[in-house]
Order: sequence, then C-alpha cells, then structure tokens
Amino acid sequence: MRTLVALVVAALALGSESWPNPPPPPLAGFSFSPLTSVQAGRDPADDLNRLLEATQPDLVRLPIYWELVQPAPTQLDFSSVDPLLAVVAKHNRSSSVQTRVVLTVGARNFLFPELHQPTWAGDRSQPSLGLAQAGLAYRNYFDESITRYRSSPLLYAWQVENEPLDKVVNAYTEEDRISDAQLTWEVGEVHRLDPDHKAVVTSYNALNVTLDLIQRYTPIFLGLVGGGSGHPSEALRMGDVFGLDLYVDGPSVPYRGHTSIPLRSQWKEQSLTFWADRAHSQGKDIWVAEMQAQPWNDGGTFEPANLVQAAIDYRQAPLDVVLLWGVETWLDDPGWMSAAARALTILRT
Repeated sequence: MRTLVALVVAALALGSESWPNPPPPPLAGFSFSPLTSVQAGRDPADDLNRLLEATQPDLVRLPIYWELVQPAPTQLDFSSVDPLLAVVAKHNRSSSVQTRVVLTVGARNFLFPELHQPTWAGDRSQPSLGLAQAGLAYRNYFDESITRYRSSPLLYAWQVENEPLDKVVNAYTEEDRISDAQLTWEVGEVHRLDPDHKAVVTSYNALNVTLDLIQRYTPIFLGLVGGGSGHPSEALRMGDVFGLDLYVDGPSVPYRGHTSIPLRSQWKEQSLTFWADRAHSQGKDIWVAEMQAQPWNDGGTFEPANLVQAAIDYRQAPLDVVLLWGVETWLDDPGWMSAAARALTILRT
C-alpha cells in the first residue's frame, strides 16, 4: 500500500515531457448534434455550415439518433441526418479541405441525456433497454442506418454507441449500460454490412497514466486513491478503433481542487501516449473522440487559452483522430470559435 501511495504522489507532482519531433498529425474536427441548434431556436443546417466555414475540419461526427430516426416501431425517418450530410457535401464543393463524417449509431449517442431512446421502447433502463435492442424494430433501425450510408463518399467511420460500457448518471436514466453481448452484435453487424469502414468504441480513462496502470494491474486499489475511470481496456478490445473522451475540468474530474488545468492536460497527453501504444500494438487506431473545447456548465474555469494549450500538449501524442467537443459554445462566442479553429490548426500542423 505504501508503494501505491508513493506512485500516486509521484503522479501528482509529474509534469509532461516535450518531444522535439512530434508524430504525424491526426485528422481533426468536431462533433455536431442538431439538437443543440434546435434547443437554441436555430437551424441545424445553418449552424453546421457556419462551423464548417470557420474551422475547415477534416472530420465531423454526426449522430443517428434512435429516437428521431424511429419515432414509431414501424417507421424510419432520416430527415435529421440527410440535410446535415447535404451541408457537408455542399461545403466540399468549394473547400480545399474535404470534410468527411463519422456517424454514431445506437441507443447510446452523444449529447445529454446520452440515452436517446424513443418513448415507445419502454423504460429508460436495463433490462427494458436490452429487450428493446434485441427486438426487430431496433435491429431494423440499426441495419437500415448502416445500409443507407455505407456507400456515401462522405463516410469515414462508424461509432457504435457512445461510452456503451459506462453508466450515465442523470435524472433521466437508471442502469443504462449496453450489454457486452449487444455491443458485440452491433460491432459485428457493422462488419457484416459495411466491411469497408471501421467501428469505433469509446470510453474514458483515469486521471493520469499512473492511475491507468493501477487500473490495468491492480484495479482493486483504484477507488482507494480517487482514480475513477471508465472501461478503456474493454473498449479497446471490442472495437476496431479505440476512442477516448478527455475532459480536464468539470465536477467529476478527480483532484480538481488540488491541481491545475495545464497539469491535468499534460497528464492526459501522457495517458494518450500510453493508450496509443497499446492500441497501435494491436493494429488498432486511437482517437480522442471528445476533447474538451468549452467550459463545463457548472461555471468551471476552462478558458480558450486552455483549449489551445491542450491542443499543443495532445499534438505530441501519436493519435489518429481528434474530435473537439463544444460547438454550442463556439456558436455563441467568437472568442471560442477562434480558439477552436486555432486548436484544429495546431493539431493538424
């Protein structure tokens, strides 16, 4: 136990080494949900076009929300997706940067409350969720989503569910983790219906690489040192691509009151190198599926300068894709939009 404590203390004092020769640049972009525009009383297509023009991304991650696409068990409606793809296609006709899309499919999808389940599907928790996903209606939604877009020249990859192995804690859902069997079926279904595109599975890791090592080799001790984590090893195993979600300032960030944002960003850079080595040794890609690019809604201290510095830190890790999170803030604040564009430039330089 003394050794364990010493490891944690050492990690808290650790900064980040600088690499004189960074690895090849990743593809970089952002996530966009039409729901953020609708909730703000704006047109999603207009907002997406604005973001594309301002940031010129390599990739945009878009959701195929179960609740919107399948409003009734026998009805499929892709009107929440098709216009967004049309915006990207139009942008590419006049842009030197050809933007492609990552489509996220499944009951768990990005943006609060994360479980985007239609009301007809039953209780928003397990085991009702699992029964609905095993039904013909859900499987029709899933398969039709893949077959509809698999031939699109815009498609770069599929994300299967969002943090599917991790429990979302909010007032709208209870136990909402996707079962291993269901996730295995979904990844396998992507492979069967669209062998030309990879399947991304996402999770989050502990605060720093020392706690990641504790979770990997002595997980029984992780809770004793305040090292809450997701399921990075399991997500790495189950997908073709491992996507990490990285947040350095928010109410659930361990040691938030005792460490600085710059230090936590440096820790994340070290964690990325650790997980990149593991992923690449297995022939898999590693993404930052969500890189914090806005303040947390509790009035946190994350600022545009922190975003730019995090981009500098993460550029030193051997990543394949980085997707920024926070476009609703960028759309309301020119300072954040400028910082996001600068961060994307740094990541791709």
